[in-house]
Amino acid sequence: MLKNKSFQKKLNKLLLSVNTRIESFFNNLKLFINLKKKKGFNLSHVDKKILLSIGSIVILVLSYFLIPSFYDKKLIKIKLENHILKKYNLEVKLDGEMTYGFLPKPHFFIKDTAINYLGETLAKTDFTKIYISVDNFFSIDNLKIKNLFFKRTEFNINYKNYNFFKQTLNSINDKDNVNFKNSRLFYNNKNEDVIFLAKMKNLNFFKNDDFNQQLNANFEIFNIPLKVKIINDQFNNNFFIDLDSNKLRVNVQNDVDYGGENKIGMMNLSFFNKLKKINYVIKKNSLTFKIDKKDTLKGKIDFKPFYLSTDFRLKQINFLKIFETNSIFLNLLNTGVLNNQSLNAVVNVYIDKIKHTNYLNNIVLKTYFEEGNIVLKDSSLSWKDSILINLDNVQINNENNKLIFSGIANFNFDDINEFYQQYQIKKTHRKEIKKIKIDFLFNLFENQIQIDNVKIDDVTNKNLNNFLNDFNSKKLDIFNKVLFKNSLKEFFSNF
Repeated sequence: MLKNKSFQKKLNKLLLSVNTRIESFFNNLKLFINLKKKKGFNLSHVDKKILLSIGSIVILVLSYFLIPSFYDKKLIKIKLENHILKKYNLEVKLDGEMTYGFLPKPHFFIKDTAINYLGETLAKTDFTKIYISVDNFFSIDNLKIKNLFFKRTEFNINYKNYNFFKQTLNSINDKDNVNFKNSRLFYNNKNEDVIFLAKMKNLNFFKNDDFNQQLNANFEIFNIPLKVKIINDQFNNNFFIDLDSNKLRVNVQNDVDYGGENKIGMMNLSFFNKLKKINYVIKKNSLTFKIDKKDTLKGKIDFKPFYLSTDFRLKQINFLKIFETNSIFLNLLNTGVLNNQSLNAVVNVYIDKIKHTNYLNNIVLKTYFEEGNIVLKDSSLSWKDSILINLDNVQINNENNKLIFSGIANFNFDDINEFYQQYQIKKTHRKEIKKIKIDFLFNLFENQIQIDNVKIDDVTNKNLNNFLNDFNSKKLDIFNKVLFKNSLKEFFSNF
């Protein structure tokens, strides 16, 4: 606030001084004209002299501003490349045609610019503007760069070169800025396959009013618009990130203290107006994190080799939203990010109950990401505390945008009579059963399931196999309550 008041006072003094000088000039001019009138002085001579002086000044100013257009093109390209590397730590190659313009500010305009990093081409830009200072155009060696502007840039980023953005931010040391407009970012895996594409409307590196390095970005990923603000406070060893999405109604604010041996951070996650705080510590080779005191979410990430282990504890989950069209989960599956060969992780989810379902509870889902595969192992759920359902080696595949689950399910009955009563199985078909084992293939988007290799108390049944062959051929909608109930009745009548 004090800085703003001080700046306002200085600005007011400057404007007052300029205004006073303008008034003084015209007052003196008026006095001069009146004096000459009294003496019979011919004003036409004065007008000619004034016009000649103004014309001379305009010509001189234009000549000065046009000096850079006469620079040797090859030499100025080399000079600009060296200045950009020294000032912004950006290695650029100005390959294309270069022109000079001085409106609205003096600048060089170049087509086809390459940006290199770690010895490789990281990005290519269609149009580049390099703004220069007006201080001294007489010497090409004293040329100073003010700002950089890149338009229609294609970034090719991978795990080796993503630090380019951090390096660029850390290299901003004055009020000049580096700006990218209407760009695209391709993130590639080790095999150079594109994992995701981000469309960037704006990416701007600059120094803010508090003299901190700042990055502002507006971009779109997976058809989701996002805004990012990053501030690096070098004086207090603090790094701040603000990520916002109106479409998802999500805001993430991340504050990191990197002054000590370990980086200590706190993340505020606002999701649908619900706030969660995540505390984490980054060590040399790992990251540990935890949400609130109730251990809703905690985990660890090992960096070399990469391995993620995390636990989620939820009171309730809505699977309909998770698997609805254009959900975040399905968009991630469609991109192939979760099938990355380099991704090694286990995500354990503990859920008390499922929304809109009264019978299923105590869900444990242990999802393993291994060598490009997504597999559920050692997972389970309960049906009214009467049946324990174990899921093992359940593969999750995305085939032609259709989510397919295939694996083994074991039904262990503590009280099968409650199950019989719930689904109104005839008493003549109610047999004492301890467990049922099935192989299944479930198509989520078509609500269809195929069942095979059924064993009841470790014994196969020929009648059941015939029934299942017929059942699989019908491709019934198992989420239709009537069809599901009738199918269960037929299943037990054939046993």
